[in-house]
Amino acid sequence: MSRNPTLDILRGALLMLMTMSHLPTVWSGRLDQPFGFISAAEGFVFLSAFLAGSIYISQREMHGRRGAVRWLLKRAFHLYLLHAVLLVIAFTVIAWAAVELDRPQLRNLLSFYLESPNRAALSAAALIYHPPLLDILPMYVLFLLLTIPLMKAVDRHGWNRVLGISVAIWVLAQFGLRKLLFELVDGYFGWQFPFAALGAFDLLAWQLLWVLGLWFGVAGLSRTQQAVQSQSGGKVLNAALLLSAGLLVWRHVHGPMGFSNPATSLFWIDKWSLSPVRLLNLAALLCLLVSLRGEIFRRLPIAPLAALGRSSLWAFFAHLLSLLLILLALEHDEPADGLTGLAVLVAGYCTLFIAATLHRQWRTRNSFAG
Repeated sequence: MSRNPTLDILRGALLMLMTMSHLPTVWSGRLDQPFGFISAAEGFVFLSAFLAGSIYISQREMHGRRGAVRWLLKRAFHLYLLHAVLLVIAFTVIAWAAVELDRPQLRNLLSFYLESPNRAALSAAALIYHPPLLDILPMYVLFLLLTIPLMKAVDRHGWNRVLGISVAIWVLAQFGLRKLLFELVDGYFGWQFPFAALGAFDLLAWQLLWVLGLWFGVAGLSRTQQAVQSQSGGKVLNAALLLSAGLLVWRHVHGPMGFSNPATSLFWIDKWSLSPVRLLNLAALLCLLVSLRGEIFRRLPIAPLAALGRSSLWAFFAHLLSLLLILLALEHDEPADGLTGLAVLVAGYCTLFIAATLHRQWRTRNSFAG
């Protein structure tokens, strides 16, 4: 399967946005979610699922279903190894230094591990404990593994039934399904595992985004393109443009939570449960991106973003590692500003492009060696 430069550019842009939101500076909150009520995390999960679906179909056509499953397992194992390396670093050097140097942000991030090291390490290895900031890779691994039975279900029952079940689970997740299941399991086993250690992302809600991305990669892209190019396509694009513009204005006028009292409005806007407004925002932006068909990206001087996107996994790994080191270097719990904040931004973004450059050089050497 040949590379799509538009997808590389999108991945590079998402990495840049995610880096801004993660770095502990006073500008992070202001510049987070610049395009409305949608963050880089939603984009990453959807785009990853889209690519997984596209590559799965390509592998199945070339090597059969077993070959496609082998590719999914190999990809999941690769990501699991990267996650395991980060966990080992976080649970050893970072945890020790956080306690010795009294770094409250890192102690909060690793609170479950610091309280129960053995239980935390085992549950993290089993992809149950998801420490903050280190929760996207395990979610990715779990969703890749979920793709195997999902695609088998699609072959047997079709996309409509699979999508319907996924939507039903998402709806139940909006009303606390994860908490209910956790309490049932905890009451039965009595495993003394804190609910917060499951991670911020409600996987029962976010699975819908993954399933939609898979569908988009297998069949949805062509259908969406047909819809926007049809006679009624102008109405679809106008509605998407109006919705995107409205949500963009709403986000920047009322802030990233959208409401004066966000505590009473989380059902509509919450990121971690993938609330309805976020799905609407994603759908609208997706229609606009499909209508552009990559033309705008080819005309803009954004080659560095494409290079970053081609090495997104290396860059993301380096970003998480550098973020732990940055939090270790900062003495105070408050977001950095002034020259310190600027130094944090420079360090965070330089790490991305250095990692991408190293990956490109490594790939070039290996291609010559082969």
